[in-house]
Amino acid sequence: MRRPRSTALVLFAVLTSIATTLFAAPVTLSGTITYQGTHAADTLFVAVVDTVGVEDVTILDLQTIAVGAPPLTQPYTLGFDNAGVSATVLIAAFLDVDGGGIDDISGADVFGWYAGGTEPSGVSSASSQSALDFALPLAEIHGTITLVPGQIEARIDVSSDTNCLEEGFRPGHIATSSGSYAIIGVYPGVYCVSAEGSTMSGNLRVCHGDATCANPTLVSLTTTEVRMGVDLDFTQATSVESHAWSRVKALFR
Repeated sequence: MRRPRSTALVLFAVLTSIATTLFAAPVTLSGTITYQGTHAADTLFVAVVDTVGVEDVTILDLQTIAVGAPPLTQPYTLGFDNAGVSATVLIAAFLDVDGGGIDDISGADVFGWYAGGTEPSGVSSASSQSALDFALPLAEIHGTITLVPGQIEARIDVSSDTNCLEEGFRPGHIATSSGSYAIIGVYPGVYCVSAEGSTMSGNLRVCHGDATCANPTLVSLTTTEVRMGVDLDFTQATSVESHAWSRVKALFR
């Protein structure tokens, strides 16, 4: 038999519901997104994201905008009710270069956020704001990836964590075979490039410049730099490591 809820608990629940309703407010965030690169797409997606936990994220609003060839200057407007929303939210956008849509963001898509930089900047959810302008990134990383026999795929990640312990906010790239890869649209900064995949030996992770990830070669990018030769080789891995993914980028997988 279920135990009846106490009067105090019922009253608390009612008061909490009333307070949430009373203090909720509609919020509008707007600005302009620019892209001065060379990659064309038919669609630009813009979203406001609530990062309520490490892996627990919610899209509060998503705007789908038809675009043409670059350069682009595109205004956006996002709206949501701030009841139960975190104090700060993130604004992210991507050009769907490969046509995969919001459910399949890859290294071939140009992905950026407010206000640029290696990590996104939070925006207050307390009230409406305008002029939240930002540019999509222009730098690129190219290289080769070598899988081991029996390996189906590997996820290539670009992280601003120079210790290579955390994944980056930018969605990674899934390689399904050995060969060349490209991640277009990376903000200037210093990055660790790594890859992780399941093999017959277990979950394997390798880093550029050091398959063990103990002393990886970091990649430093300027605003429009196209870096070649960022190679990853699973055949050189000497240890099995389970990488704990712990970034809000999980939303965009």
